[in-house]
Amino acid sequence: MLAEFFGLVKEAAAGLNLTAIKEPEEAAAKHFVDSLALLRWVSLGEGDRLLDLGSGAGFPGVPLAVAAPGCRVFLLEAVRKKCFFLEQVVKRLGLKNTTVVCGRAEEYGRLDRYREQFGWVVARGVAVLRELAEYALPFVAVGGCFVAYKGPRAAAEIEAARGALELLGGRVEEMVTYSLPKGGEKRVLVFIRKERATPAQFPRRAGVARKRPL
Repeated sequence: MLAEFFGLVKEAAAGLNLTAIKEPEEAAAKHFVDSLALLRWVSLGEGDRLLDLGSGAGFPGVPLAVAAPGCRVFLLEAVRKKCFFLEQVVKRLGLKNTTVVCGRAEEYGRLDRYREQFGWVVARGVAVLRELAEYALPFVAVGGCFVAYKGPRAAAEIEAARGALELLGGRVEEMVTYSLPKGGEKRVLVFIRKERATPAQFPRRAGVARKRPL
């Protein structure tokens, strides 16, 4: 099923700017192994709800949905053409546990049916952590966890984001490092626990978090 998914990504990649990776071995390491790394530390099963923030080509949300069919997965994407692509992927792969949500995090993070409704929120390559926290933490239920997929500069991003995380109700619980096959590139998962409800004024309107990060 994952091979079929990558075929769909390759087919649509040029028109939608989904990925520059075309070789299956490189994609296996940099997209699929990376996306599924979360499952080395977390078990996703029945009753779990996971939001993939800024899903883009569907990483890490689609591989996680395939590997954890009991988990309810939501793919949030702001670009309508990419949403249409993700909808086709979900249909072609028969992912009954997956829903595509087309819209901006700043808008959906204020809606009651999404705000603080997820035990898990993941994001891969969306923005620096200081900015990303404002998009992600409003979706996380108190007691739940936001997991940011990061590279070698994760520690510096965490340090810069400490004030924002505190303000938004989160705390860095753990940072785990792993290496990708075929080259050993270093990757980091930053686990941020939601300890308190996010204040009602966050997220701010579209574009503000990027221009004036907390």
